[in-house]
Amino acid sequence: MKHALVLLPLLACRAAGPSAADAGRAAPPPAPPALLERIDVHVHTQAPLYGLALKILEESGVASMVNLSGGPPGPTLVQSLEAAVRFPGRVAVCTNLEGRHIRAEDFGARMAADVGMAVRMGAACLKIPKGLGLGITDPAGRLLAIDDQRLAPVWEMAGKTGTPVFIHVGDPAAFWQPVTPANERYDELRLNPDWSYAGADVPSRARLLEQSEHVLAAHRGTVFVGVHFGNDPESVAATAERMRRHPNLWIDTAARVGEIGRQPRELLQAFFTEFQDRVMFGTDLGVTEGGLMLGAPGEREPQWSDALVFFRAHWRFFETLDRNLEHPTPIQGRWKVQGIGLPREVQAKFYAGNARRLLRWPDSGKH
Repeated sequence: MKHALVLLPLLACRAAGPSAADAGRAAPPPAPPALLERIDVHVHTQAPLYGLALKILEESGVASMVNLSGGPPGPTLVQSLEAAVRFPGRVAVCTNLEGRHIRAEDFGARMAADVGMAVRMGAACLKIPKGLGLGITDPAGRLLAIDDQRLAPVWEMAGKTGTPVFIHVGDPAAFWQPVTPANERYDELRLNPDWSYAGADVPSRARLLEQSEHVLAAHRGTVFVGVHFGNDPESVAATAERMRRHPNLWIDTAARVGEIGRQPRELLQAFFTEFQDRVMFGTDLGVTEGGLMLGAPGEREPQWSDALVFFRAHWRFFETLDRNLEHPTPIQGRWKVQGIGLPREVQAKFYAGNARRLLRWPDSGKH
């Protein structure tokens, strides 16, 4: 009881306001929230450069990466996986299909066997390039469609082994339009004229997306990660409808912040909320012997300091409601974007949680 009698007057004094002695002392600022772990699920690099790539990522606020260029089963994949072991929990490796198999009549079966072998070696995923549907030909010299039934063994093997398929389908809509100053991607296409499909004898972008949907529908037991915002960043609404139709479709955001960021903020916020368990952070960072690439080739060789700016633009877009922002890859379009300020719980899944769950990847403990 004595303690209570002493305490009550003290509480009364504090309730009345700070004392003269306390008045000169500023209250300590609240501690900032702990940084969330971030994983870049869309990186292209080589085994000897893992340390450099991780250093660039770490200084930019990213803990771990998925290398989509691990190579097919053979020396390159062995090197990729052995290098990853030196960075526990920080590097996952995708395998790639062996191009020489395409000359054989049973190429699908051979590729499927390679996927199984790569998974047994330690590969975490399979990456399919945009050449499928646009440039790869079958043994008879005909363009190989994304939904060609001869590839079904590959998708089945991926499903059987629980291997996510990161798939690049088509390209931005502007790549099918004439390369003139009126093209909104003129700066990019002027530097990379071979990226243009204007007048080329290739399927339309809509046809490629339709082919990819056939594969999604036919192989519901296989998870496909549509890179570059589901390969359709021009329409957030269309991508949302596709994801509703196909629960086995996940996406990453690599090199498409510029495209999605000029669409209505409310639409994007609703999208990331609805699909918060199937969207992953990616950038299309390239760290190779050819140099550094930040989402897309630019007019000059990027420097290390440019990487910091590149990633900072991502954080500002995803984490704030700031307006009139420079997007990470201005070579892709000279317009501004507005931040979408994702809730922290959505950020946690988007930045790392979904990737670790999809790839069954142990937490690195590096947050």
